[in-house]
Amino acid sequence: MKSVLTRDDIERYRDRVHRRRPELSIASKYQALKFINDVGFCFAFKSEHSELPCLWHAAVGARNPIIPEHAHHDPYISFVWEMKEVLPAERKAYYGKLLKRRPTMVSLEFLPFFYVLSGRTGSKDEYLREFDKGKLSRLAREIMDALYDDWPQSTKGLKFATGMSGKRDRTGFDKAMAELQEGMYIAKIREDHDPFSFVWAPLTRCFPKEIRKARRVNAEEAREVILEQYFRNQLVGTVLSIQRLFRWNRQDIFRALGRLVQRGAIRPGITVVNESGRYYCLVNRRK
Repeated sequence: MKSVLTRDDIERYRDRVHRRRPELSIASKYQALKFINDVGFCFAFKSEHSELPCLWHAAVGARNPIIPEHAHHDPYISFVWEMKEVLPAERKAYYGKLLKRRPTMVSLEFLPFFYVLSGRTGSKDEYLREFDKGKLSRLAREIMDALYDDWPQSTKGLKFATGMSGKRDRTGFDKAMAELQEGMYIAKIREDHDPFSFVWAPLTRCFPKEIRKARRVNAEEAREVILEQYFRNQLVGTVLSIQRLFRWNRQDIFRALGRLVQRGAIRPGITVVNESGRYYCLVNRRK
């Protein structure tokens, strides 16, 4: 295995794994689900600087697609909108603002590992304990109160239930919803179209099998599984790139990297031409 890579080496690897070539592009529900299952987790609409696979990039079959001026009429963006509606509604994939508070798709295989790292246990009153500890905002708690009183509920219904239906309330409400998605308290289960609105439920009600699996996994194991898949998708990575994406503390990252190096899954000390930083690289690349 080469110890020196060029940026082109890396991006050509990602072109194949991320389906960023025309002959690898996806165009059906089956292909979209297979892509999500293959990569484990991906962004829905945009992956800046190739930081993760992206469903939209895979639909276009291009490395750096340009967002069209009239996005609502673009067939590729429309396809992603359809997939982020259909696959979560069929409970075949998770969708939410999970990584970097951006729309993220996660396969059912990897959902338990992300759930473990969210710190959730799945108990009904968990959000109340988190609020008491100062780990959940008041508005987020009120949204959870409303959802447990009556679920599923639309975004509009939750706004009315929490008294946040005014135009000036939108920023605060959206921030609380993003907080709940990133913390894996809630999940989008469908989209209504008349009028348009997302419909939400407690995540524990949507994916009970995955929650039960999560209870048998510890955080170190979950972090190692996710990180190994990250390298399968990305080929190389640094502590900084991992920290920016997953928001794990550096000590946990180094421990997980050490275990992967010890197992021979990744290799340290890789040089990327004309770039600084200490890179780790996947050992067994996909064919």
